[in-house]
Amino acid sequence: MKGLEFWKNVSIGRYVESDSPVHRLAPATKYLWLLAIMIPVSSSRSAVVVCASALLPLVFAVLARVRIRFLLRGFLPVLPFIALAATFQVFLSWPGDASPVLAAVGPVSLSLREAVAVVMMAVRFAAMMLAIGLFTSVTNEGDTARGVEDLFSPLARIGFPARSLALTIAVAFRFIPIVAGEFESVVKAQAARGADFGTGSRGPIRKAKAYLPLIVPVTVRALERAESLAEAMEARCYGSGPATRYVDSGGVATDAVARIAAIAWIVAAFVAPALIASVS
Repeated sequence: MKGLEFWKNVSIGRYVESDSPVHRLAPATKYLWLLAIMIPVSSSRSAVVVCASALLPLVFAVLARVRIRFLLRGFLPVLPFIALAATFQVFLSWPGDASPVLAAVGPVSLSLREAVAVVMMAVRFAAMMLAIGLFTSVTNEGDTARGVEDLFSPLARIGFPARSLALTIAVAFRFIPIVAGEFESVVKAQAARGADFGTGSRGPIRKAKAYLPLIVPVTVRALERAESLAEAMEARCYGSGPATRYVDSGGVATDAVARIAAIAWIVAAFVAPALIASVS
């Protein structure tokens, strides 16, 4: 059963309780820093900016007293997808690629440009997983919803559904570990009845085919949980009137400094490479 454990490799959606400076930040500040990491990682062409953005979650993890190994485990589930994408990068030729060839086996070759593209793709994926995993580790479900509502509260005055969007994002983050746990329980139940999920010497394609029949029961369980959640919200008259808050998440002076630093990081991530390019 060791090869059928999925819950331990999920870091997104699992809150780590602590009294660190990162935990005490307002939810809106945490969201701002999440965007400050995700935007350069997903759109910047500078390798220095991407690598620096990937290191930021590790620095914040130390400040938040969250184990880095715990966050890195969340990167494991996406490794097969990265391997598949890397395979396409190598097998599909790049037009106009004049970089040196690092390795060649018959008609298939690996150039320096392809190798850099594969490494940068892995770094971008790792940075995104680390950032989201750290965010959910230092932000509980209530603050996850309140943060979105605080960010979009100015737009709520013109009819933007800030409260509904906040609930949607909070539920999405919370359901990630729940679905992983459901998937693990279904797999172990099937394995106990003699099903073979390829934990031995079977190839990756046969392993993937073995997991396909599990989509239906896992989806049914997720829909049942969603229905129970909807009935609970309806029983509590959710959306029938104005909402009030028990917790004040307005933030303190530390949040102002953190928000200015996040905005400065986003600006620097796009301005600095352009300045360096123009000087050189």
